[in-house]
Amino acid sequence: MSCYYFHFQVGSRLIRDTRGVELEEPHEIITCSAHIAVLLKRRACREPEWKEAIIHVEDKERRFSVFLPIARFADAIPRLQA
Repeated sequence: MSCYYFHFQVGSRLIRDTRGVELEEPHEIITCSAHIAVLLKRRACREPEWKEAIIHVEDKERRFSVFLPIARFADAIPRLQA
């Protein structure tokens, strides 16, 4: 298992993941990122900038780093009732 950190960035604001998530396989990063996108949409539904947000994933040693635009997961994010 490897520990990955899922940081969240909107514009110049960066929210660092200090706990991390243990994943068995690297391909689980996409599934975990989609889940995080759903949670973020629920919390930030009134902030129009969330669509430009980025999930920055890195491993514990910072040898692996990937930037995933939250818009990539737009289809996974259910529309909220008004």
